[in-house]
Amino acid sequence: MARTKKTAEPTPPQPEEDLEVEAEGEETEEQPEAPPEIDVDSHSESVSASQMERLMGKPAAVNKPDISRLPDALERGKPVFKAGDKIVIERYASVLAGRPYLDTRTYRVLELDEGTGTMKLYDESLCQFARDNFRHGSAHGYVYKLAMGVVVATKKKRGRPRKAPVEAPVAASTPPEKKRGRGRPPGSKNRPKEEVRAEKAAKRAASAVKSAAKKAKKK
Repeated sequence: MARTKKTAEPTPPQPEEDLEVEAEGEETEEQPEAPPEIDVDSHSESVSASQMERLMGKPAAVNKPDISRLPDALERGKPVFKAGDKIVIERYASVLAGRPYLDTRTYRVLELDEGTGTMKLYDESLCQFARDNFRHGSAHGYVYKLAMGVVVATKKKRGRPRKAPVEAPVAASTPPEKKRGRGRPPGSKNRPKEEVRAEKAAKRAASAVKSAAKKAKKK
């Protein structure tokens, strides 16, 4: 009886192992995410919370004078100044989100009502009248200081800045030479008549010689 030869069955393919294997006991360090950029050019229907926080955040004050060295104009909510005194007011936009800084001006107090807090002011640098209420302003973050003879104002430069600073012209080390005018210099005397006549006769003789030479060439 013939024996049948058994053929070896092919083994199923083994799944390939992952090329990247994390070592046991080691933790992968997470990279911090970059803050989302605010794209103001492209249209978008949704805005993230972080973008809204950046958009609605309080902007940095520009050209804000430091008035912390001046004494306070209010003590326990009451003014320590009177009509005729000068005060410095640091104002903020109470109706806008984040209360951004507005300006700092020096005013002369014309009228003062301590009961209501209303003040009638005058800006001598701008020659303008103004009104304010120290009770309302203190509640919204306004800062009131005594001027003490110092004029404080927010500096704002008008126009575009120069691309390159204008340098003063360099002064010349030696003064430029003065041009000589027409005619004889002042103080000079007339020449003698004999010298003038001899010079004219010499010129006439020279011109006669030249004219005779020209006639000879033409012949």
